[in-house]
Parts: sequence; C-alpha cells; structure tokens
Amino acid sequence: MSVRSLSEIHECGGTAAEFVQHFAAKWHDGDWETAEDHWQLIVNRLLRGREMEGLKRRDALRTAEQAAQNFGLPLLLSASDTRCPMCAIVPPPRSSLSPPPSPPAPRRPGTEPS
Repeated sequence: MSVRSLSEIHECGGTAAEFVQHFAAKWHDGDWETAEDHWQLIVNRLLRGREMEGLKRRDALRTAEQAAQNFGLPLLLSASDTRCPMCAIVPPPRSSLSPPPSPPAPRRPGTEPS
C-alpha cells in the first residue's frame, strides 16, 4: 500500500478535490509533476511522526494524507501569501531552458614562452 496520488485524492470529490486543485494551481503554478512529488514528500514526512506509531500501515497512510489536507487547505484558501512547505526546502529542478553553469575561467600563465 502506498500514498494515494493527487488524482486519486481528487476523485474523492468535496474538500479533497478542492485541496488538490489549489495545491497544484496555487502552490505549484499548475506543475502537476512537482505537486505530486511534493505531496508524496509531505505525506511520507508525516508518516514518520510519533502519532503514526502503532497504527496499521493503511490507517497510518490515510491519517497522514488527511492531516496534510487538513493543514494545507486552510493555508491554500487564506488571503495570506503562503507556499508549499516542500518548495521551501527542496531546490526547484533546473529548467532545461536555463543555460548550464559557466565553467571557471582557465588560468593564464604569468609569462608565455617566445
């Protein structure tokens, strides 16, 4: 059993679907791939919490997913400027459109032979 995907959560409808839509649109600018990665990271971090100890795997997964939604939805709906907690700690992927970093300039010898 694994963490449900955002599309699976969305299929539940109601506030779950509302959470998914805002999570992908507001916090990830419609980048569903990054949103999915961050959703998985958030739920997995919650699974490591003490409140998950003693729960069966399925119960722990659903509890962590619900906790993430319960925490995230009010932030997503608030007028405050909030952002995904994973975006704050996971570096964004380097765009393929960005130029590669420049190599260091070669060292020039102090004198050249004649």
